[in-house]
Amino acid sequence: MLNYLVFGIAIIIFATVLIISGKAISRGIEAKQNMKHKSEDEKIAISDTEENANISKSNPNFIDQINDLNKLKEQGIISDEEFKKAKEKILN
Repeated sequence: MLNYLVFGIAIIIFATVLIISGKAISRGIEAKQNMKHKSEDEKIAISDTEENANISKSNPNFIDQINDLNKLKEQGIISDEEFKKAKEKILN
């Protein structure tokens, strides 16, 4: 009888460990997918920034374009480095 009790407790502990590890694995997979989507969004933002920089050569309204880039930077769509590069393209 004691053996059944020990095996029952062991099975419950094993099931709990499986559930906890399953949740951890699913969170890791979700985080990896979020990072992938974030990097894709950054690539799109970079290409948009480059397009804006190309447009700036034909458009003399530099202040509005730099303000738009600053808004993208504040929203976290582009990084400080990307902002500086795009600003340099606009000003040159």
